[in-house]
Amino acid sequence: MINNLPELLLRLAVSASAAIAVVLLVRRPLRQRIDAGLAYQAWLIVPLAMAAAALQPLFAAPVKALVLLPALPALAAFGPAGAPGAASAAAQAWTGWLLPVWACGALATLALFCLSHRAFVRSLGALSVRGGIAYAAHAAAGPALLGLWRQQIVVPLDFDQRYSAEEQVLIIAHEQVHAQRADAAANTLLALIQCAFWFNPLVHLAAPRFRFDQELACDALVMRRHPSQRRTYAGAMLKTQAGVSLTPSVCHWQSCHPLKERIMHLQQTPPSPSRRQAGRILVAALAGIAAFAALAARADASAVPSAVPTAVPTAVPTTVPNYAVAMTLRVGTDGAPQHIRARTPSDFSVRVGEGAGGWSGDFSLSAVGSDQVLVRSKISLDGKLVSEPGVLTRLGASSAIRIAGTGGQGDLALDVTVTREGQVVPGA
Repeated sequence: MINNLPELLLRLAVSASAAIAVVLLVRRPLRQRIDAGLAYQAWLIVPLAMAAAALQPLFAAPVKALVLLPALPALAAFGPAGAPGAASAAAQAWTGWLLPVWACGALATLALFCLSHRAFVRSLGALSVRGGIAYAAHAAAGPALLGLWRQQIVVPLDFDQRYSAEEQVLIIAHEQVHAQRADAAANTLLALIQCAFWFNPLVHLAAPRFRFDQELACDALVMRRHPSQRRTYAGAMLKTQAGVSLTPSVCHWQSCHPLKERIMHLQQTPPSPSRRQAGRILVAALAGIAAFAALAARADASAVPSAVPTAVPTAVPTTVPNYAVAMTLRVGTDGAPQHIRARTPSDFSVRVGEGAGGWSGDFSLSAVGSDQVLVRSKISLDGKLVSEPGVLTRLGASSAIRIAGTGGQGDLALDVTVTREGQVVPGA
């Protein structure tokens, strides 16, 4: 199972990168022409595409054959000639150093997030709760929503003095929107994706833009609930200190986001219901396309052979096998048997009976394994196709095919024995 992890990570990284590229293209037009909340919702395309890619079988992704593994057979070719399992050994060596490197990077990124979160919590000092709001020990912390399960709205020590009553209401409303939408959980999921895909620069490029869209969406919702308080809301932003470090499960009222752009978005006119509905349809269509593309890769992968053979064959056939076919045909219970001999690999045809009421058949053979042959046939009566039976037979063994007659014609009975050319046919 652990040997399949590099392929799974690569498949998820490719799907996430493609989805991130789509969101980065559409987020600004969605935000400017429709709604900031819709631009934030568009980020759901990324985990949806990753989930669709994860549903593929571990050995079915085309990226394995197209991106990761094509170099392995070539590298094996430079090894000792005739060394069996060279490509397989190269694959094991590849995963042997790739997994530890990935694990170290993921753990290091996770440690950085944990240390950042711990440093932020310690910077708050001892919290004192008044009126359901947690006050930090000094004036340089908050406002912010802290916690993942037991969430608290944390405000600076001078919250009551620094902000007016109207500003306090808007700040608390902002943090409550974060809590209602589970934005802290979304930020934690983003942090985990950054840990798992620390090697993907697109993921780290998308992270601050995701959180910026999150803040703009929260601002837009608060403004829809308090449409006459835009100037007051902007004033509260200007009173808040910037430069707070981002931690996974913390939603900051103010941070390193571009303050000017946030204030400018407060002046945006709310979109009409029809435009908002059109935007939702567009986002849903993009999400469906991303998920379908990730799942469609499964069908493409089924036609891609494995680039690393699990076993090295001792001999590779260079020609199509030649078979000798012995057939016994009988029409009806009283008909005399007819014996037919044929040699392949070419297809062959037989006919029984004279005139319009005769039986005819077209046959083809294909090897299945080393000692079995699949006999395919198309049986016609009076020139009309009656049946297309197929039978899997072992070399040297007799197999029977029975076709019921129609219109007063007798039944057709065939006994087929296939051997390799040069071998003795039993009963011949």
